[in-house]
Amino acid sequence: MPRLLLLLCALLLLPPSLAAQEQEARPVVRIVTTPFVLPAKFRPMQAWARDAGYRLEWVHVGESDRDAGDPAAGADFLVLDGPRPGDMAAAKQAVGPLAALPIPWLSVGGGPPGFGNLPPAAARRLIAYYAGGGAANLETFVAAVPLALAGESLDGLPPPRPMPDTGYYHPQAPRLFREAGEVGRWMEQRGWQARPVVAFAISGGAIRDMQTAVIEALADSAAARGLMPVFFWYDERDPQGIARMIRPLAAQALVNLTHMQDGDARKAEFEALNLPVLQGLNERSGTAAQWRESLSGIGGSSAAVMLTVPEAWGVADPVVLGAVEDGAPVPIAEQVELLTAKLARLVALRTTPAGSKRLALFFWNYPQGEKNLAASNLNLPLSLEKLTRDLAAAGYDVAPQESAPLIAAAQAMLGGLYRPETLGSLLDRDLAARLPLATYKAWLDALPASRREELVAALGPPEESPAVVGGDFVIPRLMLGKLAILPQPPRGRDPGSAYHDKATPPDHRYLATYLWVREGQRADAIVHMGTHGTQEWTPGKDRGLWAGDYPFLLVGDVPVFYPYIQDNVAEALQARRRGRAVTVSHQTPAFAPSGLYDELRDIHALIHQYAQLEAGPVRDRVAEAIRAQARSARLDADMGWSDEAAARDFPGYYTALHDHLHQLARTSIPLGLHVFGAPATPDRRLTTVMQQLGPDYLAALGLDPQEAFAEHFDDIAASAPYRTLARYLREGEDIAAIADPALREQIALAAAYDRNLADPGETEALLTGLAGGFVRAGAGGDPIRNPEIRSGRNLYAFEAEKVPAPAAYEEGGRALERMIEAHKARHGEIPGKIAFSVFSGETIRTLGIGEGQILHALGLRPVWDRGGRVERLDIVPLEELGRPRIDVVMQPTSVYRDQFDAFLRLLADGIDRLADLDEDSGPAAGAHDLEQTLIARGIAPARARELSRLRIFTNAPGDYGTGLPDAIAAGGSGGAASWEGEGDLADPFLARMQYAYGARDWGLKLEGTNLFAEQLRHVDAAVMSRSSNLHGLLSTDHPFEHLGGLSLAVRHLTGHSPALYVTDMRGGEARLATAASFLSDELRVRYLNPHWIGEMQKEGYAGANTMLGIVDNLWGWQVADPGSVRADQWQAMHDTYVRDARRLGLDRFFERVHPDAQLQMIERMQEAIARGYWQADEATRRSLAERRRELQGLVAAAGDLANDAARRRGFGLAAATGAPPAASSAAAAAASAAPPVPPVMGRILERQVLPDPPRPPSLRGQLPAAILLMLLFLAGVLLEAGSRRSSRTWETADARA
Repeated sequence: MPRLLLLLCALLLLPPSLAAQEQEARPVVRIVTTPFVLPAKFRPMQAWARDAGYRLEWVHVGESDRDAGDPAAGADFLVLDGPRPGDMAAAKQAVGPLAALPIPWLSVGGGPPGFGNLPPAAARRLIAYYAGGGAANLETFVAAVPLALAGESLDGLPPPRPMPDTGYYHPQAPRLFREAGEVGRWMEQRGWQARPVVAFAISGGAIRDMQTAVIEALADSAAARGLMPVFFWYDERDPQGIARMIRPLAAQALVNLTHMQDGDARKAEFEALNLPVLQGLNERSGTAAQWRESLSGIGGSSAAVMLTVPEAWGVADPVVLGAVEDGAPVPIAEQVELLTAKLARLVALRTTPAGSKRLALFFWNYPQGEKNLAASNLNLPLSLEKLTRDLAAAGYDVAPQESAPLIAAAQAMLGGLYRPETLGSLLDRDLAARLPLATYKAWLDALPASRREELVAALGPPEESPAVVGGDFVIPRLMLGKLAILPQPPRGRDPGSAYHDKATPPDHRYLATYLWVREGQRADAIVHMGTHGTQEWTPGKDRGLWAGDYPFLLVGDVPVFYPYIQDNVAEALQARRRGRAVTVSHQTPAFAPSGLYDELRDIHALIHQYAQLEAGPVRDRVAEAIRAQARSARLDADMGWSDEAAARDFPGYYTALHDHLHQLARTSIPLGLHVFGAPATPDRRLTTVMQQLGPDYLAALGLDPQEAFAEHFDDIAASAPYRTLARYLREGEDIAAIADPALREQIALAAAYDRNLADPGETEALLTGLAGGFVRAGAGGDPIRNPEIRSGRNLYAFEAEKVPAPAAYEEGGRALERMIEAHKARHGEIPGKIAFSVFSGETIRTLGIGEGQILHALGLRPVWDRGGRVERLDIVPLEELGRPRIDVVMQPTSVYRDQFDAFLRLLADGIDRLADLDEDSGPAAGAHDLEQTLIARGIAPARARELSRLRIFTNAPGDYGTGLPDAIAAGGSGGAASWEGEGDLADPFLARMQYAYGARDWGLKLEGTNLFAEQLRHVDAAVMSRSSNLHGLLSTDHPFEHLGGLSLAVRHLTGHSPALYVTDMRGGEARLATAASFLSDELRVRYLNPHWIGEMQKEGYAGANTMLGIVDNLWGWQVADPGSVRADQWQAMHDTYVRDARRLGLDRFFERVHPDAQLQMIERMQEAIARGYWQADEATRRSLAERRRELQGLVAAAGDLANDAARRRGFGLAAATGAPPAASSAAAAAASAAPPVPPVMGRILERQVLPDPPRPPSLRGQLPAAILLMLLFLAGVLLEAGSRRSSRTWETADARA
């Protein structure tokens, strides 16, 4: 062996004289292309050329990180291969003027073909071979080239086989088919005519370039499931191009595998075809093993073309099917199975009678507590009642059920999650099913070893799950015929925890529940009822998920349909991309102007009385009455006026108070909740339309928009705006007869808006999906800002690369100036550093006004391309900016990170360049100071410089949420999750949100130093945006979680809170408010407003649950930013909801529908007192304690009072207030009392083929093989050396995919 090695090395050193001389005469054919064309196309051609006695090479141009030199140098024949116009342009740019080339050349693709320095007949023949593609054509092309170069005839070669403009392909077919009839006859010959056809739209280039490995894998997998796969390409110019190809084949489903054009035509076709349309794609950024390990399954360059744009047409369930290895596309086996299994399920939905289908519906436990079930702005019990009726009417084997027994059953099932000792009784009552532990363990054993080990390490063995009783998992569920209704289990063992936590695997009970749905219930479809659950937030990639990621493991191949509120597009996209769901948007509640009530109405009347009086004692007494009543109502505190200032400048105070009341009166407020599938009542639709029309309608009526609704809400129905709409939309008056064209136009708009609201189309869309049809795509958003949006749609967003839009950028600049002015007025100077809390939903609604604020603060200006996409950010010179730059810290939510990563990368690059400037403000000054701090801590200067520029911080890749809401909710229970001081909340927040995203670092956590904390130390102000008329600061926990979390963190680090602002974009123009004033206004117009409360009372149980959520979120703000909540606001909440000062019958209401909700509200108030946030008077404390005892007695008397700490984990009032312990529940029935359930059978026991992530190879085991490979390599080098005339960077060995 040593002698052989020495011999080979010696031979290698010899000059390749004879071989080189022999090769000198051989021609060199070079193909110039872009990385879009993979090397796999050229390798067979290279081998054929070698056999033909010449060399074929290729060069990839258009790569910024490499210099290909002159692509024509040394070549005897040049082929420009550009499949797309951009590819051909890049090839031509690299080559230079084609007319100046001294050698023969061809250009094929990306437009009309061209040639030079060749006889026309030979050139056209060569072009036909190359353009026709496929093995036969390309092999003949290789044979024809030397003949053409020698001037010889090509007549002896087979004629070109032109690629048809449209056609069909199947790997087992003997040829390409032009007509559907040919496909049908071939299917009959094979005996496949009865198989359901699933159509795959492909690029003809895959056939031409001989890159069909993924197609072949799909064909095999689909056939194994009894399907008939047909692959086709179509005429993109034909609006009916797809339909013409697949309708004659009676296709049952469609998969898009290509870059489709003409979105309007495609969307219309999909709607007309009424087939499920899925998305498949290849990820070209690495190998299959690298893709499995990647944090993101779809790269930024592919996301717009293959994800965002097709979503807008209604294409669903994006699945990555292949990767690139050694320059060739290869299938990822488990991903192929993932797609074809889903196709089989969708075909089954189309072919199975409704009465035979089995369904599973999940509902959510929110707010925390075993008595609580809800969905965002949806009356869940009434929606379930209606849905069971609608399913039964549609032929499903579903027993309709009224809301009251549904609530009772749901609360009992939730009790089994909070108190596992009650699971036995659920079995006795047929409110639970069994899943054998052995079945679950068999499924667990079939997972990849890494996933199984991860689960057991995090959760322990499944036998220890509290949900295991008598050797079985007990799964709470209610059976209504073939419909199973289930509570979605807690993500963690502890209910209420890990709601958005993507870092922790779901609990065994969680996994077992979905396994029972798939294999025990054998569900044909899953319905996730309302916004939102947790399955789509479990660990895995951000988009383009792996089959082994938890969201996909949970639902498997079962189709998922997800009724989702239309105003939350951002999180709906997560349900689509990560949850495998088709969303079905539902309407928001109806809206109305807030109007004025009680003390607000009285003060407004005094203001008008004052305006009519002459100066004198009477007017002075009215002025004093205005001040006194406003002070008593604490309106002065809402507006930020002291009593002294009001007395000193009463005219200014009077004007501010009048304007403030007008603003409150015309504010849109939601009325109650929505019932899925049901329109709002006619009167509620009219008030909604009135708000949708806005000031233009009021102006057409000749009314002052400022005064229009400054009246009691009961009088609004008699107002001119309402009565005018009622006359034309309800009472039949002729719109065409309106003489005033402006008013006629407004009423016509009103009629269209009303028709829209009257026809939600939600149940119809869900039933279409359950029947295997196509759920139409549609935009979402705020119905007041966007009255045209339709419900019953699969939600989508605009292209992320267009953020910010030009108009949004300009409006962001105006919003920033208002903020600077307000801050300077309060604090005497402009802020030096601002923290921005940025939400994806806000960006989707406003097209980037918040991003515009950030860019204007920094002095960066977007540059857009012709398609409206932001290409780069240019620096605005200080002279033009006209003020110092403002440094920023950006805290995007994790959803934003996933959906708008393109903007984050542009921003990070812009901040890097700003930090290079020689300036004493903005990022340059801040980076310099932090750089010195980091160097002093031992970090290398170059690295310290890079780290000092990082300004974007959020969760680690693959993690969601801050954890702050759960931490605050833990309260003073004394358990491990309870908190004592702010540091117990701030430190975990800072630790979880410290991951930096920059131009070079993506998701960086610096050991030893929290860069997020360092950047927050100098923050003067923090801001977030609100653009939804549905959501404020108290309607959800996200505002206090993020903006409040920033305040908490800064206060913990520096001892003082930053100024908090809200950019209010609910109207046409951005307004600025402090967080405290925004919150106080929201309390006024909604939660203290008898109108809002009365509409919630009409919602029964769901309304009570909503009221509880408001108190929980007020508590969240109280803890996160104490300055935003005043003691008098707690008092007002007590007086309204406990003392019932407005005499709304709230005690009777809660006792009748949901006593536990009022009990939990009281406990929150008591915790605010116990922790010192609210110094309540003795009467209030006594009122709370007495009412709490009454409610405990009521609940206990009904047999519903469970262990207090377990049932309402986190309120912690036994220690804080000395409250007596809750009565314990009866012991659970013995598990053995339930009848045995046979083990679940089916695919569950099949071992999955998901591969484990690659492990580092063992050197010892691979050494012999490595030596052998080295010897073979040296031998190959020796044989090839003579065939190389020169070493070029663009040769085949260096070509990259």
